[in-house]
Amino acid sequence: MLFLYRDSAEIKNDPLSALVNRYGGGGSKRNALLKWCQLKTQGYKGTDVTNFSSSWNDGLAFCALLHNFIPSKIPYDDLNGQDKRRNFTVAFKAAESYGVVSILDIDDMVKMERPDWQSILAYVTNIYKKFGT
Repeated sequence: MLFLYRDSAEIKNDPLSALVNRYGGGGSKRNALLKWCQLKTQGYKGTDVTNFSSSWNDGLAFCALLHNFIPSKIPYDDLNGQDKRRNFTVAFKAAESYGVVSILDIDDMVKMERPDWQSILAYVTNIYKKFGT
């Protein structure tokens, strides 16, 4: 018999396990985190989170995600997808003000259409650990 319940100590050490329990994701932490991101960014103009690469390439997904938790730091209605540098700057500074240090470089992010999915995943995981648990 398969039990999806994990003890609280395990979830505390690995908070993404709670997402797998909640959202499934076929047992994949990455897919469960993606589902969480989709739910948190749903309804935000200019965002359609379908992956951990191109969906994040203009900074709006980061801003939408963070706006859920710290709306006073993210002027979402004033942002647009064409001003990538501003979007990344707003998001990364807002997250950093709450202790989530950016592991992503704004100059690199502005240049890329398909950012490295593992880097995006790692940063979004840090956001989840700070705000989503």
